[in-house]
Amino acid sequence: MRVDQRDDCALVSGFLDTEADGRDAVLVRGAYPFRAEMRPYRFGSLNACDISGGDHQVTPAARSGECILGLFLSGRGTLEQDGHLVPLAADDFVLYRGERPYRLELSGPYRFFVISLGQADTGYLRHAGPVIANPDLPRLGSARILKAALPEIAELAAQMGPLTRQEMGEHITCMLRTLVKEATGPDACARDAVLDRVLAYIDQHLDGELSPEAIASAHYISVRYLHALFERQGDTVGRHIRHRRLDRIRRDLTDRALADLPTYAIAARWGIANPSHFSKLFHAEFGTSPRAFRQQAGMPAS
Repeated sequence: MRVDQRDDCALVSGFLDTEADGRDAVLVRGAYPFRAEMRPYRFGSLNACDISGGDHQVTPAARSGECILGLFLSGRGTLEQDGHLVPLAADDFVLYRGERPYRLELSGPYRFFVISLGQADTGYLRHAGPVIANPDLPRLGSARILKAALPEIAELAAQMGPLTRQEMGEHITCMLRTLVKEATGPDACARDAVLDRVLAYIDQHLDGELSPEAIASAHYISVRYLHALFERQGDTVGRHIRHRRLDRIRRDLTDRALADLPTYAIAARWGIANPSHFSKLFHAEFGTSPRAFRQQAGMPAS
């Protein structure tokens, strides 16, 4: 990370991603010179940073287009964006957009845990308007669950290994997806029953034929309606199937009962028959090769 001290502020960049090339840059005003302790982490496809400091005012210096989740672990603060003002105290969290102007007031001594969601499979965030800079967010049931989990994840991050942090990142993404879905309102409820049946069907047939036509036919709906069900969740049929298959493969790669099977054979069990294509998909999803993942999990390479 990089800190450039200026006359009345500091330009801080790289605190979320050291390879971001300034995309996560912010201007920090307050006590001069700027001092803060920053501990970056990577939760799979999510970048995070645990920041401790004094009184600071933060505004964006580079608009990244990413959605950001901020969790107060101690201290107090406020987040202002698009005319909304969100007060924050210990264990409160807020979602805000990095591509739009915002002002974050941090009253110290504070500890602020921030997660960038820009590198995740976050198509669902296209529908996240109701949760962005929303002071009423804690009233939602899924928000309360997320609020209970996030402080524990932040506190234990330094003790987690790469695989554990990766799985925690997946859990955070799933909880956020649920939160966005709940916040979109009751008009989505009528479609939930059909989508629930479709999701269950997909999970039961991951090892077989799962074309949109086959799925739609099995549920007596049109292919167009099937695509619309997933689009409303910020997803696609193909991406969901790919994610579920790769998740099953990932689990099997750590199963000692399957240690004698090569990675491509395990992939074929879940409907991905081309070894080269599988390797590319796995690396894109988990940031490592199937063989390296297996070795990291303490399994023999094959």
